[in-house]
Amino acid sequence: MADETRDLPSLSTSDRMPTYEGSIAGSRLDKDDSSNSCTPSIASAGPAPKSWQDEEQILPKNNIPLVFFALLLTTFLAALDETIVATALPTITADLHGGKDYSWVGSAYLLATAALSPLYGKVSDLVGRKAVLYPIIVLFLIGSALSGAAQSMTWLIIARAIQGIGGGGILQMVNIIIGDIVPLEKRGTFGGYTGALWGIASIIGPLVGGALSDHASWRWCFWINLPTGGIALALLVFSLHFNPVQNDKSFRQHVAEFDFAGLILLLAGVVCLLLGFNQSETSWQSPATIALLAVGGVVLLIAALWECFTTRSPIIPPRLFKTRTTAIILITVFLHAFAFFAASFYLPVYYQALGASATLAGVKMLPFCLGACIASFIVGFLVNILGDVRKIMAVSFAVMTLGFGLMIMLSNTSSIAAQEIYPLISGVGFGGLFFPPIVAMQAAMPIKDMATSTATVGLLRQLGSTIGVSVGQVIWTSEIRRRLRGVEGLNIDLSGSGIADSVRQLKDIQPESLRNLVLRAYTKSIAVIWILDTPLLGVCFLLVLFMKHYSLKRKFVQSDEESRRAVTAEDEEGEEDEPDEPESSTTPPDHLEADLFIDSTRDHDHTLPQRPLPDDLRPRDGAPTAH
Repeated sequence: MADETRDLPSLSTSDRMPTYEGSIAGSRLDKDDSSNSCTPSIASAGPAPKSWQDEEQILPKNNIPLVFFALLLTTFLAALDETIVATALPTITADLHGGKDYSWVGSAYLLATAALSPLYGKVSDLVGRKAVLYPIIVLFLIGSALSGAAQSMTWLIIARAIQGIGGGGILQMVNIIIGDIVPLEKRGTFGGYTGALWGIASIIGPLVGGALSDHASWRWCFWINLPTGGIALALLVFSLHFNPVQNDKSFRQHVAEFDFAGLILLLAGVVCLLLGFNQSETSWQSPATIALLAVGGVVLLIAALWECFTTRSPIIPPRLFKTRTTAIILITVFLHAFAFFAASFYLPVYYQALGASATLAGVKMLPFCLGACIASFIVGFLVNILGDVRKIMAVSFAVMTLGFGLMIMLSNTSSIAAQEIYPLISGVGFGGLFFPPIVAMQAAMPIKDMATSTATVGLLRQLGSTIGVSVGQVIWTSEIRRRLRGVEGLNIDLSGSGIADSVRQLKDIQPESLRNLVLRAYTKSIAVIWILDTPLLGVCFLLVLFMKHYSLKRKFVQSDEESRRAVTAEDEEGEEDEPDEPESSTTPPDHLEADLFIDSTRDHDHTLPQRPLPDDLRPRDGAPTAH
């Protein structure tokens, strides 16, 4: 890894460029970077910053409470759809006769979410945030309507994939937009709300999914998104604002520079890898499984190397692969999602195997989800208070490792207290790891790479979640077959579909001795998933200790319709020591200086933006003109 104490080359700003509305506050093209992408502007009234850590970000003026409420509403819908299906899956598979495709209902959503994750950040840099956000919300709602109307398992899986494309885009764009409109040092609080919302969705999702499947129809698990999503979209259309994107390149130039090869390699690698893990639920030894996993892994490795050396505008910033801290963040995000989503899918199965209905399984998930919700909310404020994301991540991984280690002991004879307390500890751990890694990544990257690096975190999170669910399915079914093969008097289909369909009938097995044998096999097979997850989380704890600390105190400029006002603490402290400029000075006032884009590497003069000056600032006859 590259030495993290070495700053990137100094960032210079180009002349003021033509603008169009739709994205982050005034973007520019960094002439020294091969990416040549639209990037967040740096407010420079004097010399260019010495390194990317000295940049000033221009933040657009928004009604933050209203905008954030709308963003949370869209996040809630996308998060809800990753959890609401868990307790409804047995009912759905029985109704649509698709037990063999049990895991595809969840995996199709997660696979589609992951496949296009690298694209959202890059495209939104080029065409603007709104041009990406609004269409993906509409696509999510279309997928929800189609899922609710599904008449076969194939129909449902395809509709879930459409829904996943929209849901994945929503989750990515919300994190990127928070980076656009909120200063880095305050993003922890907003991220805490987002993470807490995930916890709430984790609580409500299984409950609502179980209740609807038991007492109404599982189809409402998807149709419930339509009115709420429509309200959220309307609020965003009328309340979300960005400063103009600055772009001096034509569409043809952007197409010529876009890294299509890198995008194709990433998409092909992700799809092959995820299809391989899903195929492995049938057999790890099958040629299809081995081929897909091998091809997917090799293609992703080639994609990473391509992104490091391509001369085109990369989909993923090369710095992510060359820096120790960013590499650690990506690894830990992947493993956190791997364990979290496995627990979210297979803890309800554990409770239902013990005889709980879908609704009761959702109730039993409350400690697990509530612990995550509370922890995420508290951690958001701790990020602002401590200013050190590393400590929070280390403690959270330690608690999560402890919780998963305790869950290994869960079986069909475990007490009610153990069934609730062990998952509660796990929930407290993983709840502190939803948003802090994103803050850590944004602190470790230049502003110009904020969107693409945030999207990469989302990609690794989605890969981890999809692979975690698929691997969990493989472990669970293979362990059940091993434990129950050859048992006399057992009338259970031990194929993947048979095991999935049999969960809710286990309580009816007779005699009692045979039922207890089967229940122990089912519950201890789930425990093997926790045996795999626990050491992986322990490794994450150790890796986080080697992360470098990056300060969250960054300069920013708040813009509105009339002026852009500097609000950094450093500037406020320096005002007392600086002598007042005489009224006849040719230095423009602060609200005009914020509009100057000065390139310290050029010798030619720079002019003010083309707008009339106030009368009291017009040069008198014979007076020098400001440049």
